Amino acid sequence: MRKTMSDHIRKILVLRRHNHVGDMLCSLPLYAALKTQWPESRISLLATPTRYPIPLEQLNPFLDEVMYYHKGSVTTVLREQWKLRGRGFDMAIVPSTVALSQTSHITAFLSGARRRVGISSLDGIENPGRRWLNVTREVQWVTEQAHQMERNREIAELAGCTQADVSLSALQLRPGDAAVSKAERWLEKLPRDVPLVGVHPGAGKPQNIWPTDRFIDVLRALHRDTGCAVVITSGALDAQETAGLSAACEQLRIPHRILAQAEIPLLSAVLQALDLYLCNDTGTMHLAAFSGCPTVSLFGPTFAWEWAPVGARHRAVVSHDGDIISIPIEEVQLACREILGAG
Repeated sequence: MRKTMSDHIRKILVLRRHNHVGDMLCSLPLYAALKTQWPESRISLLATPTRYPIPLEQLNPFLDEVMYYHKGSVTTVLREQWKLRGRGFDMAIVPSTVALSQTSHITAFLSGARRRVGISSLDGIENPGRRWLNVTREVQWVTEQAHQMERNREIAELAGCTQADVSLSALQLRPGDAAVSKAERWLEKLPRDVPLVGVHPGAGKPQNIWPTDRFIDVLRALHRDTGCAVVITSGALDAQETAGLSAACEQLRIPHRILAQAEIPLLSAVLQALDLYLCNDTGTMHLAAFSGCPTVSLFGPTFAWEWAPVGARHRAVVSHDGDIISIPIEEVQLACREILGAG
């Protein structure tokens, strides 16, 4: 039987500049499909450094290596490019599921990979970097309102993966026994005979933040109806919203704890124990969904059809005018009650 080019894939380079928590988790279908198709392969990611550390290897168990673009003189860039070419990659993939990057396309070509995969056009607009690729496809992601996970599946198919439709259960994060035990100890100070409701009142972008007083109104109603206890998760940029929500819980006598800037395994293990996670459109929304926690997520200027957690256990509440402040409290309360009632 004659072998094709794709039969000899051993080293795969993925060039993806956007790799925040949500971006990385939504791209898991691509990496999982690559490992399924070529289980002996080594997958390397070339990414842009972020302002704060993101443990990409903990988020993506299918990665073998993470490398970063180097800025500097022309000499430095060329030296790094020569090192990359010496790695002997068989295939380079430029997903372009979030944004087009000319740098990534050129780097894919200069890597020397004989198979270079990416899109030729997006909704009729030509990709300027298509000249550096030799395996391409036109996509209609915006017109068809394709979710980020579906976009990554489509890129996996284009790369030659015959089993690109990976199940959600296969992508679920598994924090490990040590993290689960630590989470159980952390949760011991909260009552366990009532629903556990997680809340993330902040977000990386101010325009994605629903007002704190509205989160408080929702929690007041849920506690009145169910007696729930609350876990407030907080990142590096969420101190103000977290403090306001915690003070309100104290005043309302709602049992609560704050989990601030927790490492991914512990945060995932705590999220697994929750009955509901109420959050803005931010990284922990994706982490909760991939940890198996039901979510109610709030969307203002961003598109729920592109980023909201998928599946029957999740609800997305979407602003009618693109302003997250316009989301009615009653709609959020109803979505939360649906999740808790189903649970």
